[in-house]
Amino acid sequence: MPGILRTLLLCSLFPAVTLAQSPPKRELRGAWVATYLNIDWPNKTQTPAQQRAAFIAIADHHRATGLNALYVQVRSQCDALYPSDLEPWSADVTGTQGAPPSTPWDPLAFAIEECHRRGMEFHAWINPYRAVGNSNNLPGFANSHVAKTHPEWLLSQGTLRVLDPGLPPVRDHISAVISDILHRYDVDGIHFDDYFYPPNAPAGTAPYNDSATFADYPRGFTVKNDWRRDNVNLLIQRVYDSVRTIKPWVKFGVSPSGIYRNSTNPDIGSPTSGLEHYTTLYADTKRWLQEGWVDYIMPQVYWWIGQPGANYGVIVPWWNNQANGRHIYIGIAGYKMGDAAAGAGWTDSTQIPRQIRMNRSHANVYGQSVYNTTSMRVNTRKGFRDSLRLFMYAKPALLPAMKWRDSIAPAAPFGLYAEQAGDDVRLIWWHNGDPQDQLNRARQFAVYRSTTPAIDTGDMGQLLAVTPMDSIAYTDTSALPGVTYYYAVTALDRYHNESPRSALAANLAPTLQGPGNQWLTGDPDCGASLPDYRDSATVEPAEGVTITQYPVPGSRVRHDDYVHLIATNAGGKSDTASFAIWMKDTLAPVISDITPSPALLNTPNNKMVTVSLGYSVTDCSPVQRTVTVTSNEPDSGSPDIEIVNDNTVKLRAQRNPLGNGRVYTITVTATDTAGKSSVQTTHVLVPGNKPWTHGDGLAATVLPNPTFHQFVLMLISKNQQPINIRVYNNAGQLVETRQGLAPNSSVTLGGNYQPGVYYIEIIQVNVRQVMKVIKLGH
Repeated sequence: MPGILRTLLLCSLFPAVTLAQSPPKRELRGAWVATYLNIDWPNKTQTPAQQRAAFIAIADHHRATGLNALYVQVRSQCDALYPSDLEPWSADVTGTQGAPPSTPWDPLAFAIEECHRRGMEFHAWINPYRAVGNSNNLPGFANSHVAKTHPEWLLSQGTLRVLDPGLPPVRDHISAVISDILHRYDVDGIHFDDYFYPPNAPAGTAPYNDSATFADYPRGFTVKNDWRRDNVNLLIQRVYDSVRTIKPWVKFGVSPSGIYRNSTNPDIGSPTSGLEHYTTLYADTKRWLQEGWVDYIMPQVYWWIGQPGANYGVIVPWWNNQANGRHIYIGIAGYKMGDAAAGAGWTDSTQIPRQIRMNRSHANVYGQSVYNTTSMRVNTRKGFRDSLRLFMYAKPALLPAMKWRDSIAPAAPFGLYAEQAGDDVRLIWWHNGDPQDQLNRARQFAVYRSTTPAIDTGDMGQLLAVTPMDSIAYTDTSALPGVTYYYAVTALDRYHNESPRSALAANLAPTLQGPGNQWLTGDPDCGASLPDYRDSATVEPAEGVTITQYPVPGSRVRHDDYVHLIATNAGGKSDTASFAIWMKDTLAPVISDITPSPALLNTPNNKMVTVSLGYSVTDCSPVQRTVTVTSNEPDSGSPDIEIVNDNTVKLRAQRNPLGNGRVYTITVTATDTAGKSSVQTTHVLVPGNKPWTHGDGLAATVLPNPTFHQFVLMLISKNQQPINIRVYNNAGQLVETRQGLAPNSSVTLGGNYQPGVYYIEIIQVNVRQVMKVIKLGH
């Protein structure tokens, strides 16, 4: 069975011994609260307020011990611990049978509410047949008591009076009482104890006589003992049917004396030699299990391990083998602990812990209940209650599910949320799946906790608590400061079927540290692909945390921006780290399409001509542009160059009469904020008018010139580098460009030119010449 190994170190109160066992996830952990003769509660001399306070103390004590079910005696001798139209008030409440409390209140309703408030089931413990515990007290009984209204229903055994199980009206009356409780109260179980037919008559006492009843209602039986068992069978069947019909989720079980029958044959009984309830009390509990007439049998195995004639160690295994698909719980004699007169075994402080470990080792034994409450509250009983509280019941347990009743789990809780409310306090709350359906709705919740998101609802080490009835919140006061805990909750219906777990919640968010501000290198498109920074972040705790990046990795970034990392744990808590990304420009600006207009000053009239510069500059950051102009000829007596702005210059239309033409070189320099620069140049020409010379190794001839149709340009050069030509009209506008012409070749130009004057600029490396040509027609 899943869970954590627990080492039980019994010290101070317990002899030193090391014991280990995995606690079960599901286990009945009960105690009987006896009200008969005020054994445990209430005290008939107390006021109603004092009685309520006393029960609260009992409930708190049992809850602190780790119990999850109480068997509270509500009908001990045909009386009622609650207001009833069928039977009188119990004298155990007020001291006088039939007298209501001085201040009206309902002890049964109160006890149910207090148990549910603490997450414990409330089982109404009923003595079905006992009517008068001591006939000497009968004169003080209420006139409405059955012993006075129907004395013919009673069987006598010494001073004991019981209802005759063979009478149909008796079965009717008991059934009516139980049905009344079921209809009026939110009980979780109906529980019978070991009182059926009276036991063997004490010495000197006449045995009870039910011969008249046998004669009146034989039902075909000839053997009285078989008839007596069948009388009890009829009541057991009837009660079980009533319970399932009225409130299907209510459990029904019986706690008989511990020995069914004495026999070395396990098919008949156990190897014991004590009182057997099959033959003495006429309770055929083995058959009830076989027939499915009960949900559980809880034999009172009030003996110690190894006790001669009634060895706990052989009785429990025998009961384990009788389950037939139902539950076996074991009644434990807490009241005998420390009592040497009850046997040597009860002086051993490890007796009850060893009995519980033995119960847990048997597959069909689903828990135990201790008789009685007072023994658990008196610490002189070898401190066995401390061994339960500190070790055996230190971890909570779910109650066993009864699949034959219902096996459909409720809807899982949703909307689970956890909040830090202090260094050692965590508040969690959630929503119920379907609170309307009584059969399938969640009635309690199991809370699981782990320091990792790997919550396993089968791991007992992670089960933190089982909530009170109908609670949708829990306060965890056992948390350590600064620790991230993950919580999950499952729903438990009235049958204790467990739902799938909820989504996780966490009390603390993870702590996320980003990688710091980052530089990105831009590409020619002035952008960059955003890297994945998730692996560069530091998160604590790291397990179960998902880191999300915005913008997502791979996103296109074109300017300075911020990146956000969000770390979310499995419980939905998150932390965010943000950092800047700065674009780093490593590329020089690009200058393109630089074009002067006009590019040729064909009339050397010594005037300043405005030249517009057309060009574009692209870069990933702001650019500073600078324009400079140089000339291959010196100024002609006054400044020939004026820089107006980045796109405009003024140049003088003048040339040296002895030269081949003037060339203005315009340089555009673009510098970005990163300090990267680019330079592009262009030229504006003032053509020469002297005859063509060939001293520079480049010669050209145009034929015919003038022409009516087209020109043939013949190129001659000693240099084998390619030749480029540009043709301008008389306004200085570029008309045509030819690139990469071979030296010593010819090219045809001007076929589509309009009539007019044109200038052909011929360029080979750093040699430049200009020829004037005229087209006369088209």
